[in-house]
Amino acid sequence: MVESNHPTVALQKPFPPQPSKLEMLREKWRPALLYVVSTAQFFDIVNGASVSVAILPIAQDLHFTVPQVLWILNAYTISFAGLLLVSGRLGDLFGHRRMFMFGLFWFALWALVVSFSTSPIMFILARALQGMGAAATVPTAMALIATTYPAGPERTKAFSIFGAFGGLGAIVGILLAGGLIASIGWVWIFRISAIAALILLALSFIVIPITPAKAEKPKVDYLGAITATTGVTGIVYYIITGLEYGWGNAKTIPVFVVGLALIALFIFIESRVQSPLMPLRIWKIKSFTTSVALAFVSMAKFQGIIYYVNMTFQEVYEWSPIKTALGFLVHALLAVVVFAVLGRILPRLPLKPLILTGFLLRSVTALMFSFVNEHTSYWALPFPAFIIHIFGVGLSLLPIQITAVRDAENKDQGLVGALYNTGLQLGAPFGLAILNVISISTNGNTAGAVRGGPALAKGFHNAFYAMIAMGLFGFFLALVILPWDKPVRPAVHKNVSTPSLASTAVPAHSASTIEPKDLEEVVSSSEVVVGKPVSAGNDIDTSTIGSDSEKFDRTDDLEKGRL
Repeated sequence: MVESNHPTVALQKPFPPQPSKLEMLREKWRPALLYVVSTAQFFDIVNGASVSVAILPIAQDLHFTVPQVLWILNAYTISFAGLLLVSGRLGDLFGHRRMFMFGLFWFALWALVVSFSTSPIMFILARALQGMGAAATVPTAMALIATTYPAGPERTKAFSIFGAFGGLGAIVGILLAGGLIASIGWVWIFRISAIAALILLALSFIVIPITPAKAEKPKVDYLGAITATTGVTGIVYYIITGLEYGWGNAKTIPVFVVGLALIALFIFIESRVQSPLMPLRIWKIKSFTTSVALAFVSMAKFQGIIYYVNMTFQEVYEWSPIKTALGFLVHALLAVVVFAVLGRILPRLPLKPLILTGFLLRSVTALMFSFVNEHTSYWALPFPAFIIHIFGVGLSLLPIQITAVRDAENKDQGLVGALYNTGLQLGAPFGLAILNVISISTNGNTAGAVRGGPALAKGFHNAFYAMIAMGLFGFFLALVILPWDKPVRPAVHKNVSTPSLASTAVPAHSASTIEPKDLEEVVSSSEVVVGKPVSAGNDIDTSTIGSDSEKFDRTDDLEKGRL
């Protein structure tokens, strides 16, 4: 027998080094990652919701003047929204684990400082710095989930749990504030947040795996970061202060114009620089672009419902803060059940019909609250309206979040999370600003008085009518623009042995360097399914969420590292 001039050799993996005890502990605790990042978001939202309830006690204790009161909320909102994009992208460049843990530390530090505030200025500055920590944790939390769980049922279930923690946080914040204000004081809102963040920081060190450093030093688009941060900050400032000063006032219009000009400059810069902060390719993904717009509308409506139901309980029903908190209890408890169930069934259902149904249910909720007056029983309208609302939020907001991250590459997940959350953060103050204009002008209360009793019900009703319109707008936006998707199918198990790359014979001269075309020849003998890596001896999971980018050429996939 004549031997070949090109003998074949088997590709073999080098013997892996023994993991350290810390690495073994991280591997054992890795399933807890989802709950650590979800709890971080939970406390971010709890903190914000609690402060919205505690505005009056904080203002009284620290002697805020009337113009300063709005900054109890505004300082945090502006810094949070303004820094989301930069923080999310820095996570992509320098590591999501590092940015997430920094955010927890920064959030805890300044939450503690806020709790010891002795003046309005100290409170506002510390609160703004605390918002920077939240801006670092939320988008990187989404990115950690998206890069840890593969697209399909696992990622869908993970984001359902993540969304459930967020929705629950908004309600628990109200309950917590009511209890703390009535007992040990508002300062413990921030001290509890600081303690929780430090505990999560310690757990993050264990449960979040360390990713290897990049070979090349990341390049930071400093000019893009400056223009994006100042531009978004200016727009958010205009939205949330326009109600106080007037949106055509000389104090607000210049800030808005400058903000828009900076955003335009930012987009121009991103189209020219070599390593942009926000690669414009991300907006070419139709599902992502639509999801950001839907997130804006969804949060505008959600914030409106929470705020005006709270005002209805305290003004129309004339309930105390603690009784108001108990009124929201059914909403909080049902959220746990609904989101847990949705986490199991969403992977098997198309998302677009769920989003459409969710927006319609949320419009029904607003319609029901529009009939509430001082003589209406809580059990007759608010109680069933809460039940409908939590189903509507679950069926719309969770699928929107899943759709936003669905088609983006892992290297862009921090950016995707940041832009998605920017949509949420812009939607919340914008929605409240519009609704407050409608409510106050309808009541003839141009002075903006807070207390007014059941007489304010007329303005509240008109605000709920506007929320019905928001829900219908979200419905038609999703119907017309959002791509149709396919339900995720269970994995197909076949009794076909998949050859391992490690045992596949290839020419010796090509063993050290394998081109994509060579690799395609190696795997062409077996059935390759997009969405999961090729692995030896394992069944291949064919599950994926359908989208416009679901089908693409195999050679392109190999070159992009998707197989």
